[in-house]
Amino acid sequence: MIVTTGLTPNAQVRLHAIELAERHGLPLVERGEHSLDELRRLYQTDEILVVTAKGTRLESSEGEPFFFHPNTAAFRIKRLERGDTDTMLRVCQIKPGDHVLDATLGLAADAIVFAHAVGETGRVVGVEAQRTIALVVEDGLRHYRDGSETLRQAMSRVEVVLDHHLTFLQSQPDCSFDVVYFDPMFERQVSLSSGIAALRRFAEAGLPDEAAISEALRVARRRVVLKEGKTGRLYERFGFTPFRNRRDQVTYSFKEKDGGE
Repeated sequence: MIVTTGLTPNAQVRLHAIELAERHGLPLVERGEHSLDELRRLYQTDEILVVTAKGTRLESSEGEPFFFHPNTAAFRIKRLERGDTDTMLRVCQIKPGDHVLDATLGLAADAIVFAHAVGETGRVVGVEAQRTIALVVEDGLRHYRDGSETLRQAMSRVEVVLDHHLTFLQSQPDCSFDVVYFDPMFERQVSLSSGIAALRRFAEAGLPDEAAISEALRVARRRVVLKEGKTGRLYERFGFTPFRNRRDQVTYSFKEKDGGE
């Protein structure tokens, strides 16, 4: 993988590209007049991170470009500012100052909403197993410039960790997060989103298993929450309590720290 820019980068784009390459130990290549196909041949790589004034996108010879977008987080935060509720936050019982672990970060839409809800005194950590997704999403969270100031502040508070959720959970002390959250269905969600369907070919296919749920219950102070499609039945497998809301196209379920409801 290499880092380059668009064909006519300004000074800010150049600085962004330098920072991205240095942060992740990747080669920085001057674009010049080269096409992306020419750069692939010259540097013998299929994946190219292209930095432009609109942000960073991953280009490969297979499928569409992959880039960061806050997706549903933008309008969910607007609704919260109007005084509306958010089902995910209700199920997780989020309060300002909470520490939340999003164990399956994906495009980080849920993590951004968590970060808005916990505020400046809280903490949100998002774990992503695939390096490509983690790199592009972390960079997007740092450099996305559209949307409201409230949205951008929330994005800036999301910490991205490259790791598998089970490995990360095993490394954490007991009761180190108020809530541990799993959303293993983001692949299906993103297939409906324009411009980011390319995520599917990079996404971690694995679902949380009994070992991951056991570790999550150890790490959580209050509860572990699972999000899945309306027809999903993982909550039955793990003995979670479903939270029903007719308006939602997903099922949230939870298990308390003590195993109760």
